[in-house]
Amino acid sequence: MAIRRQVLRDEVEELILQRLLENRWAPGSRLSIDGLARDLEVSPTPVREAMVALERSGLVEYVALRGYVVAPPLDAEHMTELLDARKVVESAALGRAFTQWDALVADLEAAHARHAEVLAQIDAAGAEDYELLNEHFRADWAFHQVFFAHADNRYLRTMVENLSTYSHRMRQTWSGGPETFDGRVAHEEHGMVLEKVRQHHHDGALQALAAHLDGVLARSLSAAEG
Repeated sequence: MAIRRQVLRDEVEELILQRLLENRWAPGSRLSIDGLARDLEVSPTPVREAMVALERSGLVEYVALRGYVVAPPLDAEHMTELLDARKVVESAALGRAFTQWDALVADLEAAHARHAEVLAQIDAAGAEDYELLNEHFRADWAFHQVFFAHADNRYLRTMVENLSTYSHRMRQTWSGGPETFDGRVAHEEHGMVLEKVRQHHHDGALQALAAHLDGVLARSLSAAEG
């Protein structure tokens, strides 16, 4: 029973997340737990639990006397701070992951190949397909998670889990249509990181990672302004 309840909460969270990322509600819009429960044909409990999880991501906010409301998109200052934090934490993880070099290369190659498969599907279907866009974000993030899988540091993993929830809000930036989609560019930048790792070039890999995250920030700021 407990397992099914967790699955239901995760399903409800994903459905609400999809609507938030598709900008179905304007910032400041009230999100009624009872109304969402009726709409999704579930009890209020999994909706309430999902909203608590989404509040941690920053996509929704709890306001006294109003309840949950849609949070505003990240502004330039918050985007800059988020990418700066990611650069610090991910660089630390990637540097330590070189101690497991063979496994690091193999897992990065697998993640990079999977990301390429998803991008090929998006090319065929179009960047308006939310399900495929969601797969892209997962595949993109999976490449970065490899650093932490081989860094052998539980505290770094905890830190990036916290950052990953806030990274959900960056995804709102890419809801403006195909012209804002940067999947191919990000994949190419991942490839530069991978190539330096293949060469066992520790400093070069860190530099390629920093350049990638700087690129993510620049593109996000540009898309948000557009």
